[in-house]
Amino acid sequence: MTRLGWQAWTDHDPSFDDPYVEWFHDLHGDRRGPKPAFIRQVVPQGFDGFTALDPATEGTKPAHVFLAPDYMTNESFSDWWDNQESQTNWLPAPEDFDYPQIGSDEIVAGIIDVGLAFGHRRFRRADGTTRVLGAWQQGAAVKREASGAPEVAHLPFGAQLFQSQIDRSLADFSLDGDLGKALDQDGFNRANGLVDFTTAAADRALAQRGAHGTHVMGLVAGADPFDAIEKKFSKKVRVLVVSLPPSFAYGEGGAFLDYYLIYALRWIREVNTRIAEASGLGRPRPLVTNISFGKHAGAGDAAQPFVRALIKHAQSDSLSGPEGGMGGQPLHVVLPAGNSNLDRAQAAFELQGGEGEDTHLDWVVQPEDATSNFLEIWCKGVAPPADGKAPLEIELVPPGQTSKGTGVGQSGQISRLVAEAPGCGRAPLGRIYCERFDLPAAQAGAPTLADYRYLICLAADRYQGDKWAAAPAGRWQLRLRNRGAAALAVKAMVQTDQSTLVGQANARRSYLDDPTYRRFDNSGRLQDSYAYGYRQGFATDQKAEDLDTATYVKRRGSLNSYADNSAVATIAGYRANDGRPADYSSSGTGKATGAFGRATPTVALPTDDGYAHPGVLSDGSSDGSVVAMRGTSFASAMAVRDVLEAWLDREHDPYGATTIKSFLRTKAQRQRPPQAWFTAPVKQEKLGAGRIVFAHARKIPRL
Repeated sequence: MTRLGWQAWTDHDPSFDDPYVEWFHDLHGDRRGPKPAFIRQVVPQGFDGFTALDPATEGTKPAHVFLAPDYMTNESFSDWWDNQESQTNWLPAPEDFDYPQIGSDEIVAGIIDVGLAFGHRRFRRADGTTRVLGAWQQGAAVKREASGAPEVAHLPFGAQLFQSQIDRSLADFSLDGDLGKALDQDGFNRANGLVDFTTAAADRALAQRGAHGTHVMGLVAGADPFDAIEKKFSKKVRVLVVSLPPSFAYGEGGAFLDYYLIYALRWIREVNTRIAEASGLGRPRPLVTNISFGKHAGAGDAAQPFVRALIKHAQSDSLSGPEGGMGGQPLHVVLPAGNSNLDRAQAAFELQGGEGEDTHLDWVVQPEDATSNFLEIWCKGVAPPADGKAPLEIELVPPGQTSKGTGVGQSGQISRLVAEAPGCGRAPLGRIYCERFDLPAAQAGAPTLADYRYLICLAADRYQGDKWAAAPAGRWQLRLRNRGAAALAVKAMVQTDQSTLVGQANARRSYLDDPTYRRFDNSGRLQDSYAYGYRQGFATDQKAEDLDTATYVKRRGSLNSYADNSAVATIAGYRANDGRPADYSSSGTGKATGAFGRATPTVALPTDDGYAHPGVLSDGSSDGSVVAMRGTSFASAMAVRDVLEAWLDREHDPYGATTIKSFLRTKAQRQRPPQAWFTAPVKQEKLGAGRIVFAHARKIPRL
């Protein structure tokens, strides 16, 4: 085995503002073998004013620059934007664009997901017309004029449809052109970019039996327009959807997902405002948005691009009027807690100050992994050392090699992994980036505090079809040392693993190994964060026993990094037949940190019907079909449905002082548990304020 070594820390002038993006560009830019082509695209940092996208424009904030598949990208978008007379709003005004109209008693569900089959009968009215006000397919090929220019200049990627276009397409693919008759769904999906077999890299999620987004959409907004109970919901609830690109487009570690989500949320909220203006309404109709996506690693605060956008949407004063593009609508967003509770994807521990031995932890990279692996190490809210370097020393020892001693980086520096034998490797093998994020002062005269992150990037163990430099699989030993005298809280997180080639199956997730971590209980079942001491038929005073007692690797604190903030409602999962928490549903820490920190999930809704019936029922890819899928994504969708029902029944004021988070917490606390449930205390770190019973059974529409 070729010996590997880390070079000394050096100053680094990044070619991109995000190390994940830079790593992807440097690793894959000149790679051989079949691969989709990625080109540069931009996202504004100053989202609230949507300031100019050209990084060189004087007096504006620089834009995020990331990489997107070429077939779906409008490469002239930034030029179009920077040539606009007014850069207050993004989307065209109603007088310049044919937006649909909405009634003053209707409400709106926003859905950001993948595989959204919005032609289904359950997303249409009794007359067959669509309930979907607008749909943006971010991963669709850009529609171009004969000159090659994009037909819709203001879209950075993909294609969009609005209500009238969807209705025309439904008629084109309905039997005899009658919206009340059967739909040629395959033809409808292909014609509208929902399924594309002509481009190797395009989206084909709806060609399978079940699709994540359609399952979510069925729970959020599906309704039989002829059913006596669901008729009102079908008439009054409209939908705005954004289909994200296929997963390969997110880059390794989900590097680019933040930027698609930033655009998606902005589009939904601003389209809702434009539709209200076109309808002659004084303000946008109530909107709640479900985003069933997430990552393992990330700050969970303003250091993470999409979380920063969520926080700004929630607090920005510039959104209080039309100048901000959103017409003053409050932010109502729901996200899943995540499904990584058992993945050994994060470790949390305290390093004592002063002279002492290095703390070490094994990071296991699995063999035959064709994707890069990433590990983030965070020290949050610490006083910056006087010498300007990070407060933590670090070393990553390759498999089968011995320690050479820890080193320390300074913000803006990197250390590179190289092969010691000459001529080995023509692409990056590994890097460690050191970054500092300054925190705003809590009050005048308060000491300066900062968050520090080491981001470790390792090349794949192997590449399909390529002869390329690789970082070996096996046990990489992470060694850490506290440089200061005061104790230092440290958190290490494995990032989400994404494939980068179309159809690639071997994206194998790395994990942290701790000999004190116990995976199974005495019965051989996977062990949750707590043992609940369930008894059927009577209550018990037995406390939920803490099982999260390993030295380093923890289940608590595994919340989806997008949902680990108080700007959104965060939904955990439980088993519907007996109320038992889903073991895979991520746990909070029980202690919030920072201004927008989150200690626990908000509430929990069902993710499984029972032990022998994993998952919950909702719409499949084909119209009228029903499939079972499991995960907190679907609990999140149920929470959105509850909010919509509460708005229709006037149980909650969408513009009032009570947030949807408070509404859901109150509902969970007031709702009596079913008699069939086991009764025992359940920790808030796992299920938040409690469990909500979801009463909306899946029904098959009449055809």
